[in-house]
Amino acid sequence: MSIITGLIIGVVIAALQLVAGHADIEYQTLSLHGNSTLALAVPSILIPLAIVWGWTWVSDRWSGRSLPRLVLFTLGLVFGAAAAAPLEAILSFSPDRIAFSGTLSDLAMSGAVFVLPVVIAGLLYWLFGSGKIPLSLPTLALGYLVGLPLALVFPPAAMGTVAGTAAGHAWRSPEARTLIAMLVIVIMLIAMVELPLAAATVEGAGLR
Repeated sequence: MSIITGLIIGVVIAALQLVAGHADIEYQTLSLHGNSTLALAVPSILIPLAIVWGWTWVSDRWSGRSLPRLVLFTLGLVFGAAAAAPLEAILSFSPDRIAFSGTLSDLAMSGAVFVLPVVIAGLLYWLFGSGKIPLSLPTLALGYLVGLPLALVFPPAAMGTVAGTAAGHAWRSPEARTLIAMLVIVIMLIAMVELPLAAATVEGAGLR
């Protein structure tokens, strides 16, 4: 059940990523045009949220025997989210790119980008969730905010630090899970949208 849940969530994220990258909607004063920034922001925000929800759900439901189900949920999530690249090729959104053959190895290659975030998140989840790192304002601030500079260098690392910190925080403070989810959204929006735009603006101004 956990792997199916993870797979469904991952496929939904992949579909939303495609829509964010290629949507072209015009209605009265509303105008929405997909681009690569939006396409990158979708999994960057939704995968950490999925990890937080999924890992706390599994840990709550199968307390004491959750490790195999955590792994299965995560595998389903990663392979589902990785479907975005082969789906894009199949739907001819990128006809100039060599199309995926649709094999399991293609999905594995596409999903490799999510391996590092999961590893980082898993380590932080264990450290915070087990109490090896105390749940305090300084440690939480460091866990959440270190993702901001990391996003400018290697975005998947930022996904991992935010997701792992949030998952451990949510496990230890179940009453705060809604606020934690909102915090994840805000931090990842800043990390994946606002900071790159600001960096590009500064770089552009420096070239003048």
